[in-house]
Amino acid sequence: MRILKTICSLVIVLLLSSSFVYALEVYRINSTPDFYSIEQLRQLEMEDFQTKRHKDERDLIENWQGINLQKWLISQDYTDFQSLRFESEDNYMIRIHRAELDSMQGYIALKKDNAFIDSTEVRIIFPRQRDMYWIRGISKIYLEDFEPVPAPNQIYIWDSVSSKLIFRNDLSPFVNISGYYIDDIMKGIFHTDEGSVVLVSRDGLKSRLEYPKHLKGAVLEVTKDGALNLKSPLVPAGMWLKDIVYLQCGPYATIRYDFLYRLNTLYKTLDWKNLTFDGKIIKANVQKEMLPLENLYSPDAKPFEANGWIELK
Repeated sequence: MRILKTICSLVIVLLLSSSFVYALEVYRINSTPDFYSIEQLRQLEMEDFQTKRHKDERDLIENWQGINLQKWLISQDYTDFQSLRFESEDNYMIRIHRAELDSMQGYIALKKDNAFIDSTEVRIIFPRQRDMYWIRGISKIYLEDFEPVPAPNQIYIWDSVSSKLIFRNDLSPFVNISGYYIDDIMKGIFHTDEGSVVLVSRDGLKSRLEYPKHLKGAVLEVTKDGALNLKSPLVPAGMWLKDIVYLQCGPYATIRYDFLYRLNTLYKTLDWKNLTFDGKIIKANVQKEMLPLENLYSPDAKPFEANGWIELK
């Protein structure tokens, strides 16, 4: 009888453990999470949608069925937020600002080709966005207050071959790539050993990753055409941003030399509340010289030297 009770207890524990692992957790701001089991989600109304993407050197057209994300958020009274953070079981993470969410339809995908997908394959899909915005194995959704990225105090000007950082030809654990370790950037430019790192690509994609949680041992690969591509052993390859032109951690940042004239674009992208359009830039690598922000609005403007640094006021 005692053995039977023990077996029953183990079965209950396993069942509870399984439901917990495969439940979708939703965290309101400063509140305990709500849990949605896979069975609960499968009972809700679904919509058909289609995705098109290029993967493994071929074009894929896939048919899905899932819960309309925006309608579901409203139905569950998840309306008090400025951004959403989605996380998967394997640490994949993206943030979507509320303004972006209004213009990019999303789904909690539960079926593919009219058949239920495994609970570990449940995903968030934004059909009109690149698949780096898709989250497979979705486990947590956080409703967050929007935290604008303040303008940095100092910006280091990054040349194609930086004199301030060590260029390495063997970036272990990766093979046959050259470039820089994020560890060196944290110490040499950001002057810290932990913090949120904001990355912006040349085409305007932005990402916020944590060091050391996501970026310890990560690298910036320098490609043949001089682009900087992120690679990290701690996050899935879908989060490896390409052609990075700007990085920031706290009051320090670095920007590609050929992207200086797009500083006003960064102003809008990162919502710099502590810098106005009539602000000034201080040239500080040789001697301090005040320059209007507008001086950088033309691709021909080159008021700074590569491998120098500037201050924003």
